[in-house]
Amino acid sequence: MESSSSVVYVESNRMSKRKRTVIDILRDSPGFVSGEAISGTLGISRNAVHKHVKSLRKRGYRILGISRRGYRLEEEPCKLVMPVITEMTANSVFGHAFRYYDEIESTNVEAKTLAVGGAPEGTVVIAESQSAGRGRLGRRWTSPAGKGLLFSVILRPDMPMGDAHLFTLVAAAAACEGIEAQTKIPVQVKWPNDLFVNNKKVGGILMEVAGEQDEIDWVVAGIGINVNTEFTELPVALRRTAISLKMAGGTPIDRSELLANVLLALEKNYSEALRGGFGRPLQKFRERDYLLHRSISVQTREGAVVGEATGIDDRGALLVQLPHRHVRRFHSGDVTLH
Repeated sequence: MESSSSVVYVESNRMSKRKRTVIDILRDSPGFVSGEAISGTLGISRNAVHKHVKSLRKRGYRILGISRRGYRLEEEPCKLVMPVITEMTANSVFGHAFRYYDEIESTNVEAKTLAVGGAPEGTVVIAESQSAGRGRLGRRWTSPAGKGLLFSVILRPDMPMGDAHLFTLVAAAAACEGIEAQTKIPVQVKWPNDLFVNNKKVGGILMEVAGEQDEIDWVVAGIGINVNTEFTELPVALRRTAISLKMAGGTPIDRSELLANVLLALEKNYSEALRGGFGRPLQKFRERDYLLHRSISVQTREGAVVGEATGIDDRGALLVQLPHRHVRRFHSGDVTLH
C-alpha cells in the first residue's frame, strides 16, 4: 500500500554559516585540513575554528584533531530514514503526520505549540538533537545527535482530566514493547516514567496535558531513548547510572525501525486504553516494575519517606509499605533506591 504520510523536514537555523563551511571543507577533503587553512578560508582565528569544531562534535560530527596535522571528518551524524518509518507505520494513526527536525529546542515544546494550534491526533515531532531537552521535574535530557530517539506524539483522548496521568503508563508499555520487539532486550519501568535496562536508565517519558476538569484537550507524550550512544558519549556524571541499547546488546540498532516499532506499539496500547480502560497498561507496568520489593526513598514536600515498594494501585499510584505494615500511596514524588 502506498503511504499517504505527510513529512515536513525542518532544517535548523541554529547552525551558523561558518560551521556549515567548516563541515563542507572537511567533507571535501579526504585527509587532514590544518586549522590554519580553515581559519584562512573563513577569515577567523584558529581558536575560533577550534570552538566551531568543538560545537560540531556536540552535534554528532566525529572530527579527529591531531596537533600539527589539523582536522579530519571521520563520521557524520546518522539520520533517520523517514521512508522506512512511514512505510512501516502506513496504516497507523501515528503514521500520517511527521515533523522532522535536525535540531530543536524540545520536541515536547514544539508538539504543545502544534497541539494548541489544532494539529490532529497522531502528529509526531521528531528531532535528531535537542538544545533544551527536558525530563521529569525539569531535569535536562541530553543525547548525542543522531544516536538516540527523541520524539513527541500528540494524543486527543476523549477522557476526563483525572485519567490523563495514566497515559504515562500507556507510553511506558509501548516503549518497552517496541524496544523488546526489535532488540529482545528486556526493559523495566521505574515509576513513574523511567525506562531501565540492566539496572541503568535507558530512556524516559515526559507527559504534558491540557484541558478542563471533565475533558482532556490534548496530551503530548514525549519519549527519549538512548539507542546507539557510546559509553564515552554519556555525560561523565551519568556513566554509572545510564546505558544505551547498543551498550546493552553489543550491536548497533536501526533507529528508524525502532521508532516505527515504538509508534506501532503506542497505537496498540493507546487503542486498548480507549476501548477498555487502563487495565492492560497497568498490568504491563506491573510485569516490568523495576521498584517492586525494593527499599526506596520517596522525596515529598514534607521530606523523605522510606519503605518497600509493593507495586501500583489501579490509579497508577505508587504503593509503599512503611514500618508496622502501613501502606502509603504516592501520586507523585522523586523516587530513589534506598
